[in-house]
Amino acid sequence: MYTPLYSALLEFSAKNRLGFHTPGHIGGRELEGFASLADIDVTELAETDDLFCAAGPIAEAERASGAFFGAEKTRFLTGGSSAGALAMVGAVVREGEKIICDRFCHRSLISALIFSGADPVWISPKTLEGGALWGGISPASVEAAITANPDAKAVFITSPNYFGFCSDVEAIAAAAHSRGLPLLVDGAHGAHFGLSPLLPPPPWRLGADITVAGAHKTLPALTQTAYLHINGEFPRLETMLRMHQSSSPSYILMASLDFARAKLEAWGEAPWTELVRRLRALFPEQETLSGQFVKYRDATRLIIPTGGSPFRAAEKLRLDYGIDAECCCGNGVVCIAHPSHTREELARLRRAAEELAGEPATLTLTPSEGRYPVSPRRAFYSDFEQTAPEAAVGRVCALEAVPYPPGVPLIVPGQLITEGDVAALTDLLGAGAEIRGLEGGKLRVISD
Repeated sequence: MYTPLYSALLEFSAKNRLGFHTPGHIGGRELEGFASLADIDVTELAETDDLFCAAGPIAEAERASGAFFGAEKTRFLTGGSSAGALAMVGAVVREGEKIICDRFCHRSLISALIFSGADPVWISPKTLEGGALWGGISPASVEAAITANPDAKAVFITSPNYFGFCSDVEAIAAAAHSRGLPLLVDGAHGAHFGLSPLLPPPPWRLGADITVAGAHKTLPALTQTAYLHINGEFPRLETMLRMHQSSSPSYILMASLDFARAKLEAWGEAPWTELVRRLRALFPEQETLSGQFVKYRDATRLIIPTGGSPFRAAEKLRLDYGIDAECCCGNGVVCIAHPSHTREELARLRRAAEELAGEPATLTLTPSEGRYPVSPRRAFYSDFEQTAPEAAVGRVCALEAVPYPPGVPLIVPGQLITEGDVAALTDLLGAGAEIRGLEGGKLRVISD
C-alpha cells in the first residue's frame, strides 16, 4: 500500500536514533504496553515533516488523500471533526457577520460561533416521528434565508445527520453559490460516502466548498482523526487550522489517516457494496425510512425502534446482548455497521432488535424553532447565574444544554428558554439521558 507518512515513520523508527527532544517517553522506553505505538510517536524532524508547514511525507499523504476522495485538497485533522468546524467557520466569517446555519447542528458549531463572533441565522430541517428524528435541510429554506439576509457571508449545514439522512447538497450549493456564498458542510458521519455506488455521494463532490469528514467515525482510523476536504481558496483557513489544533499534532493520528486512505484504496468498493446488500437483507424495514427533504440516506446507519425509553433500551442492549449502540434517537437506538462486521455479528444485532421491539416512549430530541435575542458569543461571555430548569423559562441561555450523544444542543447560548424547552429537557433526564451543560442539575442563564 502507498503510505508515504506511515512508511516514513516506520523507516525513521528503524534508524534507532538517540533523541533529545519531545515526546518525553524517549521512543517508548517508559510506556510498556504502548511501546509499539510509541515507535511512531515522534515530533517534527527532518524526516517526519511538519503538519502546519508540510513539504515531505505529510504533504504527500494529504495529496494522496485528496486524490483518492476526490477533493481539490485535503488536510489532516488531529483534533477531530470539531477542529474542522472551528477552522472552517473562522475562515469565512468575522465577528458580527451573519452565517446561515443548520440549527440541528453538532455542539462544535456553537463553539465555532462563540470563537468567531459570527451571528447565526438559524434554519431547521423538518422533524419526523413526532420529533424523534429529523431529516435534511430544504434548499428552499436556504434560499429564503439568503433572500432575507442578503448580507450573510456563508451557509453551514449538517449532512448526513446522526440518522444518516442527507440534505440536497447539490441544490443548496447552487443556491449559496448563486449569491457568492461558500457552503460549509459538517459531514462528520459521512467520511465513507462515495466508496460504493450504494452509498450516497459525498458533499465535496456535490459542490460543498469545505467539508469536514470524521475518519474515525466510519473508517478504519483512530479516534480523533478527521479529513478536511477543500474546494477553492480560503486565505484564513490554514491559519485557523493552526489556531484550533495542537502545535504538537500526534504523528500516530496522522499516520492513521494515511493508513486508512491506503486501506480503503486496497479494499475498493466491494466490501461496502456487500455490507449494504447484507443490511438490506437483514433489516428490510430500514428501506422505508425516509423524511421530507431527504435527498439520500446512508444504508449503513441503522435506526432500531425500541420499546420504552431509548436510553434504557441502549443499556439493556449493552448488558444483555453485549452490544454497544452509537447513540439514542427519540424512539430507539442508532447503530453504525461497518464492512468489518461479520455476518454473525449483524445477525446478532438483528435478533437483539427483534427482542427489544415494543411501544416506544417517543422523546423529543429536536430543538425548538426558538427565539435568539442574543448572539452565542455575547451570551457565553455575559455575566451569568445558575438556576433550576423550571426557573429558567423566559431567561436567555448562556451555556448550551446538549443530550450526548448525539451532541445536538437542545438549547444554545443566546436562546430564549421556553416551557417547551424545559419540558423536553425534563423528559430526557427522566428517561436516563446524559445532558452536558447542566451544572449540578442547573442551567446557566444570563444574569438579569
